[in-house]
Amino acid sequence: MKNCFIIIFYLGFSSFLMGQDAIEINKLKWEVQRESVDTSKVNLYLKIANLYLKSNTDSAFVHLSEALVLAKKAANLPKIVQTLSTIGRYYEKTVNYKDAIKNYNDAFLICEKLNDKKKMAVIYNSLGINYSELYAEDKAIEYYLKSLKLNREISNNDGIASNYTNIGNLYYEEENYELAEKYFRDALLIYKKLNSKQGISRAYTNIANTLADNGKVEEGLDYYKKSIAIAEELNDQYGIAVNYNNIGDCYINLKKYKESKEYFDKAMKIADSLKEKSLQAVVLLNIADVENKQKRHQSAIYAARKSYALADEIGNLDYKIENLLNASRAYEGLGDNVLALERLKQYSDIKDSLLKMDRIKKIKLFNTLNELEKSQYTIQDLSETSEKAQLNYEREKKYTHFLIISMVVFAFLLILLIQQNASKKKAFNLLEFKNYQVHKMKDEIDKQSEKLKQLNSTKDKFFSIIAHDLKNPFNSIAGFTELMIENNEVYNEVKRLKFLKIIEGSTSKVSSLLDNLLIWASSQSGKLKFDPKNINLAQQVNGVISFLEIQAINKDITISNAVDKTIFVKADENMLDTILRNLISNAIKFTKLKGEIQIYSSLKNDFVEITVKDNGVGISESEIEAIFNVNEINSSLGTSNEQGSGLGLILCKDFVESHGGKIWVESVINEGSQFKFTLPIWKE
Repeated sequence: MKNCFIIIFYLGFSSFLMGQDAIEINKLKWEVQRESVDTSKVNLYLKIANLYLKSNTDSAFVHLSEALVLAKKAANLPKIVQTLSTIGRYYEKTVNYKDAIKNYNDAFLICEKLNDKKKMAVIYNSLGINYSELYAEDKAIEYYLKSLKLNREISNNDGIASNYTNIGNLYYEEENYELAEKYFRDALLIYKKLNSKQGISRAYTNIANTLADNGKVEEGLDYYKKSIAIAEELNDQYGIAVNYNNIGDCYINLKKYKESKEYFDKAMKIADSLKEKSLQAVVLLNIADVENKQKRHQSAIYAARKSYALADEIGNLDYKIENLLNASRAYEGLGDNVLALERLKQYSDIKDSLLKMDRIKKIKLFNTLNELEKSQYTIQDLSETSEKAQLNYEREKKYTHFLIISMVVFAFLLILLIQQNASKKKAFNLLEFKNYQVHKMKDEIDKQSEKLKQLNSTKDKFFSIIAHDLKNPFNSIAGFTELMIENNEVYNEVKRLKFLKIIEGSTSKVSSLLDNLLIWASSQSGKLKFDPKNINLAQQVNGVISFLEIQAINKDITISNAVDKTIFVKADENMLDTILRNLISNAIKFTKLKGEIQIYSSLKNDFVEITVKDNGVGISESEIEAIFNVNEINSSLGTSNEQGSGLGLILCKDFVESHGGKIWVESVINEGSQFKFTLPIWKE
């Protein structure tokens, strides 16, 4: 999913309420008690509130309320604006965006009376941020543009850079990385001119996000490291944690999961110390993702649960749905298909609602931009028309005046019609694209559902094998043991020896079956570690033949090893042993008395082809088609009535493919079979 999440930097960063802050607060409280002038008290209360906003938001609100009462009592409009803006920032920090917007609007009305354009621009920018958090990007872009216009009028470069950053964030969220990068780089140029280290650090992080998400991961990592260097210089723990998180996300894309987890752990440590819920939620979300990719599914579930709870608390739907998807994958990895499907359904339901919301939101966004452009055009056009009318009234006749106005109106209507048609076309294209995305998501969910059904079918087959194939030999052991106990004095030595040999044979069958079952179960659950080494193929074959020699001697079968002694393969020793043991054991099973088994090799480019050939009973074409299919597991009796589970060949196929090879069989009824598979040759 990279799925990669951007952390939007605002104007301020969170930090610790250190011992110095606590001392400063106590000092300010003492000064409040001594102060008698209301406006001076307001200043002191605001300073205390700003210090508390770093950690203790409840205490901040108490002092802000006191400041507002005193500011209104003194009828000091600038102080009322300052207090309302700080209250808005308090609600913004406590994730109460609606109340934040209300207080910012109240502050703006007063700023408008005072004609304080700088503060008006700041409030517009803050309103844009809060509407963005409420998924109302149409309103957000409207306020960002208003703020940008005012900042340009008063040449407030710091404000312009902040506007560029926020507009870039909107483009980033729409995955328009080229335009997002352009706005972030424009902001960077301004911050460099202003020599604002904090601004430069923020711009580096945002540029890194666009580069990494646009496939330029290595370039992105360089910018993250530049941002960290400045953040460390400023002791900006929040900025450092954000960059650590994003670097970890990049390493997921590079499949460097160990390095990724290290960066997430460092980010989490800082997030916990800062008690930043949004940061904690996104880091835990990424930890769940990387744990799943390393098959540590229980840890992934734990991280996803914590992240989901935090996302629910701060009202972030994007984080919630990604956590549901992580949980579904983790439960699937643990074999709990019921919970996996349940989480996948929850994910799908919320995703569908978000897609609908997103579609409506996009249409509103385009309409808002269109209306803004039309409004600006109308104001400008009316102004020009008014001037022309005045000049024509003085200098020209009424007929000329009327003609000019008519032409202007006609041109305006024509341009307006063209713009409306273009907007409709854009909206239609957007709706069509979103519809395509919805169908694509549905197809992906259907594939996941089908995969879960296959896993469930495999599980049922597994239990069927245990119930059927383990039952017979255990019944045989139990039956003959009981006969020997009850008739110990009746049976002679020969009969007892005969029964013991039957029990020994059943025990051997059970042992072989359990070996294959345990190996197969481990491979299906992902717990079987793949550890390729440099292995002499001929020696490995000799070892397996020695292990199975007693079976061949009992049927007077000759086994010849013609594998080239100079061939070394890159293979997992245990997996290769299992492949050879099952193929040679099967060959013995289906070869008649005094038969022959040949094992030989041949080089095929960078692979070696190994053949296990017998002159046994052979396999029909219908059986060959299903012989490696887990859903068609079947077992036939050998030439001496040997039994098996049918799992051996399934294991062989899984293990051969794990090495990048392939396995197949060539057979003729009553003439014999040749099982062939390939393995990569060891290269220094």
